[in-house]
Amino acid sequence: MNVLLSRLDEQQRRWFVALEAQRFGWGGASLMAKITGLSRPTIQRGQRELAAGLAQCSTERVRAPGGGRPPREAQDPELLTALEALLAPETAGDPMGRRAKAKRSSLQQLSDALSAAGHPVSRTTVARLLRQLGYSPKVNARRAEARSSPAERDAQFQHIAEQRAQFAAAGDPIISVDTKKKGAGR
Repeated sequence: MNVLLSRLDEQQRRWFVALEAQRFGWGGASLMAKITGLSRPTIQRGQRELAAGLAQCSTERVRAPGGGRPPREAQDPELLTALEALLAPETAGDPMGRRAKAKRSSLQQLSDALSAAGHPVSRTTVARLLRQLGYSPKVNARRAEARSSPAERDAQFQHIAEQRAQFAAAGDPIISVDTKKKGAGR
C-alpha cells in the first residue's frame, strides 16, 4: 500500500487512505494513520472531501494558490541592502566576472551580523541570497591562511577599504589587482 501511496499526489493519497479508512469502519482512520503515516486530521479531511463528492477540490492544482511562507527578502525589503553593505569591504573575485565573487566571512558570521543589525536570517537563506548576488556561498579557500596571518593583515584590508571608499566618492576608477606568490625554485 505504501509503495502505491508514494506514487500518488497529496490529494490522491488523502482520498485513497480515506476510502480505506471508511472500509474498515470505526477506528479505520487511526489504523490507516498507523499504517501510512498520514495524520488522522488529513484522513478525516479526505473523508469530508469524498462525502462532498470532491466538489470543492480543484482538478488543476494540488495545492491552493498563494500557499507557503514568503521569502525572507520579501518580508524584510532592506535585507539585501544590509547584506551587500556587509560584503562590500571584504569582496574579492574575478574582475572580469567569469567566476563567482568570494567573501571572507562564513555563512554563520554573516547570519549573526545580519541578525545583530535587526535582520534575523538563517545560514541557508544567506547562502541563497549570496548566490542571487553572484557570490560563492562557500568560504574563500584562503580564509585559513588569513586566520594564521599577522594581526596587521586586517589593518591592511581596512586601509584598502577606506581607499576604495575615497576613490568611489571622488568618482575615480578602482582597479583590483590579484597577484599570486611564486614558490622558490619555480
